[in-house]
Amino acid sequence: MNSSIQWISWVKHGVVFGYLIAMYLFLISTAVGAHLVTYFTGRYYQDEDFLPLEKVGTFLPWLILLLMPSLLLVDMTHPERFYTMFYHWNWTAPVAYGVYIIPLCILTYALHSFYLFRPEMMLAVREDRAGSGLYRFLLWGGIEEGSATEIRQRQQKSQNLWANLTLVFSFLALLYVGLRLSSFKGRVMVHSMATVFIFLSLAASSGTGFMILLGRLKTAIAPPPGPALAKQNRFLADFGGILKYALVAQFAIWFVYLIQLGFTGSGGNLAAYIFLGGPRAVQFWFFQLVIGLILPLALMCFQSLRENPLASLVAGAATMIGAFFAVANLSIGSQLIPLTHLQWEQMAPEPFKTAFGLVIMAILLALFLVSYKILPYEKPVAQKSEA
Repeated sequence: MNSSIQWISWVKHGVVFGYLIAMYLFLISTAVGAHLVTYFTGRYYQDEDFLPLEKVGTFLPWLILLLMPSLLLVDMTHPERFYTMFYHWNWTAPVAYGVYIIPLCILTYALHSFYLFRPEMMLAVREDRAGSGLYRFLLWGGIEEGSATEIRQRQQKSQNLWANLTLVFSFLALLYVGLRLSSFKGRVMVHSMATVFIFLSLAASSGTGFMILLGRLKTAIAPPPGPALAKQNRFLADFGGILKYALVAQFAIWFVYLIQLGFTGSGGNLAAYIFLGGPRAVQFWFFQLVIGLILPLALMCFQSLRENPLASLVAGAATMIGAFFAVANLSIGSQLIPLTHLQWEQMAPEPFKTAFGLVIMAILLALFLVSYKILPYEKPVAQKSEA
C-alpha cells in the first residue's frame, strides 16, 4: 500500500528550498541582528566615538537586505510572478507579510543610514574633500553650516524617528523569518514558537559576530585617529562580551528545543535524529556546534582574547558560519522528513545556485570594504579637535 501512495501530485518530495533559501533566511537574521545589537549598544554608550560602528551596523545591513532578494529571484521557478503578491495578498501565507516587511526594512535602514552619514558628508562637500561630488548628489545640494556635531543636533528628531522605525521593522523581520520557516514541510521540526526564539538567538549571535568581524576590518582598513581608535577597540571588545552571552542563550534555546522534540511523538524523535545521527549530523555537530558555538564561546570567555583583533575576527567568522548551518539544518533538515514513504527525502545537487550564493556573498564583502574607503565613517579630525 505504501507504494501506491508514494507520490501525490500536489506534494513536492525532496528538498524544495535548498541552500539559497537558507542563505536568504540567514542573511535576514544577521543583518537585522547586527542592526539591533548596534542600536541598543549605541543607546547604552551615548558616545560620539561609537558613531562609526553605528554606521557599520546600519549601512552594511542595508546593503545585505538590498541584495538579498536576488537569492529569492534565482531560486524561484517563476520569478516574474513575484510582483503578484503585492496585489493578490493571502493573509494565511507568511511570505505575504515578508513582501511588505522586508522592503520597509530596506527603506527605514536607508533613511537612518542617510542621517547618520549626513553631517560628515556636508563637511566633506564644504571642504571639497575626496568624494564630495558623490556626497553632493546624495544630499541634493542641501548643504548646511556648522560643525558635524551641530548639524547632527539639528537633525536629531529625524534621525531618531527613522532609528525607531528600523527597530520596529527589525523585530517584525525576525518574526517573519521564524514564521516563514515554520511553513516548511515537516512542521513537527520547525513549529512557529520554537523557530521564532531560535531566530532571535541566531540574530543576536550572528549579528554580534558580524559587527565584530566588520568592525575589526573597518578599523584595519580605515583606522580613526589614536584616541578614537582605542575607544572603538574597547567597543569591539565589549561586543565580544555580548557575543559570549548570545552564544550561551543560543545553546540554551537549542538544548530546550531538542528536548521538546522528544515529547512530540515519533515525528519529533525522527526530527531530533536528523540532527543527532541522521543526514544532517555532520553539519550539526561539527559546523553548528563545534565551529559555531564552542569555538567562539571559548575565545570570548577571556578578556585578553576579546581584545585581541585576530581572536575576535576568528570568533566573529566562526559564529556566522555556525549560524548559517543552524538555519540550513532547520530549513533543509525539516524537508528531509519523509511524507509518504519510509526513506529520507533527497536533496538534489544545486551547483549553479550554490555558486550564485557564493558570488553574492563575495559581492557583499567587496561592497563592505569599498564603502570603508568611500563613505565618511569617521568624524573629521578638525571637528574632533574642536570638540
